Amino acid sequence: MAELEGQELADSVARALNAADIPCVLWGHYLMSAHGIPTCTASIDFVVPDAKLAAAQEVISTSTHFTQPLVACPDTTTCLKTAPGLSQPYPEFHLHIEGMTDPLVTTAVMLFVQSKTLWFLPRFRDHLAKPREQQLPRYLALASDKTALPPVAPGMGYGHFKSDETVVLVPKVHIFLEALMRIYARDYWKDIGIHSRSYFNYIGIYVEKRGFLNLDLLPEPFKDLYMDFTQGSMLGRDVELRMMRTLGTPIRASQYR
Repeated sequence: MAELEGQELADSVARALNAADIPCVLWGHYLMSAHGIPTCTASIDFVVPDAKLAAAQEVISTSTHFTQPLVACPDTTTCLKTAPGLSQPYPEFHLHIEGMTDPLVTTAVMLFVQSKTLWFLPRFRDHLAKPREQQLPRYLALASDKTALPPVAPGMGYGHFKSDETVVLVPKVHIFLEALMRIYARDYWKDIGIHSRSYFNYIGIYVEKRGFLNLDLLPEPFKDLYMDFTQGSMLGRDVELRMMRTLGTPIRASQYR
């Protein structure tokens, strides 16, 4: 899917959810791309409040106002979004873009819940469903915000959305980084944890070096741990163990070997 088409679809999904008083925040690979990280954007993901998941499913299943029609998954047992044993977080719900239902090369819209992604932030309140009318909390930005998101550049992600009228919300990059570190600490023995570590390393490579990561906004102990990871001042395993202890994550015996 072309860049502009994807942004327009993301905006139309966010508008449909907002119209039903459901706040939503961009997530996953499309969020990474918005922050300038080059990645495959095979899905457009949103985080919604846990209590609004059923309503969000109903909205994206029935709305006729999307820029591209969405259809049900043809086979959840083989779909790359939900098949058992995949090295990615499972969505709570997803639909495919019509005409792109090949399970090996698929494009989808997926829903995740806040309790599994951005659980450390205050619960998303209904006023966030009117993002252009309300003052946003300091940890969120509109996807068109050129002060929070970089422009498109060769070899980089899509960057900020082109339309200044978008209603898509994104977590600012220091919040996304903290989320990835927390997910890694929570799931370090799973594939999702391993991938989260790779992703927050990408932030150092593709975002920090372009001046879009203010480390002073990253709270401790995350700032100190991130610097140890990226600057190599400690062995990787030592940093991992310190992160687990700091965040109160049970450490498996295999981590000591």
